Amino acid sequence: MDIREKSGWTLVGVIWLSLVAALIANLQPLFLGALADAYSLGGRQLGFISGMELGGSCLASLTAAYWFPRFRLQRVAFFALSVGLLGNFFTSWVTDYPQLLVVRFITGFLGSGILYALSLGVVGKLANPDRVIAIIITCQVLSLAVGMFSVPLLMERWHLAGVTTSLALLFATGFFFIHTLPERVQPVESLQSSETDVNYLPAALLASLILFSVGLGGVWAFMERIGSSAGFALTDIGTALAVSGLIGGLGGLSAAVLGTRMGRLIPISLAISLEIVACLLLATRSAWTSYILAIALFNFCWNLTLPYLMGAIAATDRSGRFMVLIPAAQTGGYALGPMLVAIAMIGEDFRIAAWISMAVFFLCLVMVQPLLRKVPRPVAFGIEQT
Repeated sequence: MDIREKSGWTLVGVIWLSLVAALIANLQPLFLGALADAYSLGGRQLGFISGMELGGSCLASLTAAYWFPRFRLQRVAFFALSVGLLGNFFTSWVTDYPQLLVVRFITGFLGSGILYALSLGVVGKLANPDRVIAIIITCQVLSLAVGMFSVPLLMERWHLAGVTTSLALLFATGFFFIHTLPERVQPVESLQSSETDVNYLPAALLASLILFSVGLGGVWAFMERIGSSAGFALTDIGTALAVSGLIGGLGGLSAAVLGTRMGRLIPISLAISLEIVACLLLATRSAWTSYILAIALFNFCWNLTLPYLMGAIAATDRSGRFMVLIPAAQTGGYALGPMLVAIAMIGEDFRIAAWISMAVFFLCLVMVQPLLRKVPRPVAFGIEQT
């Protein structure tokens, strides 16, 4: 079936499926906090759990180039939703840490990872994919706010089982949207061409995206633990994270409104510099106002940077080979960040996450500035060119 025959319903379906698939990664600070309370886990253990789950999602993205154009997408979606449902349901039933690692890796790889890669693959086949991605980001920001309010309430009343059962039920809702997906899609011609004119610039920018994602993942995974170590209540932390999520949405909206009137170099450089400031606040301050300011600044700059950085990759990638690696770059970086923190952590001092992310953001800033000066400046950002 041609995807254009039901593109309206497909739009609704991929937005919801991508929302469900990305929810755990977006809620990671509170989800890891819930796991820590339920299983009495330390910082190292949480870092490896986060790394295993996000690493599974990265692996799903890397393998998508093979299975996406070959398999029946509705069957793939059914399989991924089933794994996500069962993986989240059984998370609260495992009895030890090794079993928890295995369950979360399988859930991330065969569940949410495959579902997210499939959703983005279908988005790429729709008309005006940039606008669809903007809608998806907006929906994710709203779901993040709702989730940050809901998880502490679920933990307070039903503990970890309430959180994981709710996640399982959300995956179950995805079955109602499977029929909106196309059975198959045509392979991307640019990936099958014999074109060899691929310069280093998109590859270097993709490496910058990986560094940026490592910095994000390193501190985001432990944001709840940093607040908890400072003596803040879980409900207060959830409220702060929810509000900061809405502020993060303003960062993405700012990128859309501003476009490339100032180019990409100035917004990216400013935003990454402010990410460093946010990490410095988390590492050196323990007051409630400093914590709120830091996570609000962190989320705003996160969502401001990504559209420009992805746009720079798109502007330089003539073959299309690097664009399909963006989800893998992001999830791989998100997975590596917490694992680096877990390796470096001494005792239960979660502020090390902020110090490591600050160093990674600085490296990213140094790396990306000379690259952005070579990126052609488009007429408009996020708007189809004529």
